[in-house]
Amino acid sequence: MRTGVRGAGAATVVLVGLDNDALGLVRETLAAEAVLPSASVGFQEALGVVQRTRPDVVIVAYSSGPEAALELGELLRKEPRQSTLVALSEASSADAILGAMRVGYKEFVVLPDDADRLRQVVHEAAYGGEDEGDKGMLVALTGAKGGVGTSIIATHLASELAAIHRVLCIDLDFGMGDVASIFDLQARDSIAELLHDQEAVTARGLSETVVVHKSKVHVLPTPEEMETVGDFEPDDVYRILSTAAQVYQFVLADCGAYYDEAVITTLSAADIVLLVTTPDVSSVRDAFRRLKMLNTLGVEKDRIRLVVNRWSSSSVVTLDNIRQNLGIPVSGTVADDVVTASAVINQGRLAREVNAGSAMARDISSLVGVLTDDPEEIEARQLASSSSSGGFLANLFKRG
Repeated sequence: MRTGVRGAGAATVVLVGLDNDALGLVRETLAAEAVLPSASVGFQEALGVVQRTRPDVVIVAYSSGPEAALELGELLRKEPRQSTLVALSEASSADAILGAMRVGYKEFVVLPDDADRLRQVVHEAAYGGEDEGDKGMLVALTGAKGGVGTSIIATHLASELAAIHRVLCIDLDFGMGDVASIFDLQARDSIAELLHDQEAVTARGLSETVVVHKSKVHVLPTPEEMETVGDFEPDDVYRILSTAAQVYQFVLADCGAYYDEAVITTLSAADIVLLVTTPDVSSVRDAFRRLKMLNTLGVEKDRIRLVVNRWSSSSVVTLDNIRQNLGIPVSGTVADDVVTASAVINQGRLAREVNAGSAMARDISSLVGVLTDDPEEIEARQLASSSSSGGFLANLFKRG
């Protein structure tokens, strides 16, 4: 939660290396958010201008001079009073984004596509200065059992949030995780490198380990070989999560269905635990067991959000059955969309890329509200839309 307020008034901005077209786009985007200069300065004079004016935000043309932009980022990072650095590019590239982040750029935007994202980061620079203890939201996603679609939901939810926020998706299903595969990413490093070298667990070390998806989600994958993880302590995992929460506004951890030390640590530390099930007796019964296990770990019910994947109105187990027997509301559903889901898994494309109008793409987009809405409002909506049929699975769970 943000508690600090830096001051009143619009953000002050310095523009570096922008041509007339880029200037026009920035002015159109930030008319209500920032005090913009009449002209852009060149790369050679930029450092002096920033030192003299101490702006909230520095927006740098990346496409016209990547090397100059990276050099300027390195110089500005050494300044005692840090401005928020934004790289403005004509096109998005995972390598370019990662390179910019490594020298200190907070955002990498393409206009007009990322107009909302640019407005938000400028607004935060002026009004939402973060306190030392202010951290992003940690969301742990865990399955009632294996194969319920936790990784698909984690990756897609991350991509939806990344349209506006800084988002990291961590794969904690060691050696068996599918996050990199779903994103169709080839990663050089993995979380194993950070677990083995705790001195590298810094904001910069994290940026040098992650790989960036074209949706602007940063990904910390699991290693290809489970043996690579080796021995680690729960504190090692906690330090990675804590550092990530200082850098990103949302950290989504795909915990899979197996509870090891890393997953238990993550579930305990999470602001929200997203429990994923499917509408069948076996999965819902396993969800019941998971809830009992989460309670044992000290995860309160008000931190848990239940999502039903592969949902259909023809499902034998209804949402009302699930709600009554598990004792928590169904916060969201994702449609049983076999065609789209198959393309996602086999082609390495997001649901919105496969078919933006599909039921799966629509429902995944709506899941963002599960993280931002009031839990009582979510429950009220679900109760209003649920049927009044009884919980025919109750006895089965009571025996479980």
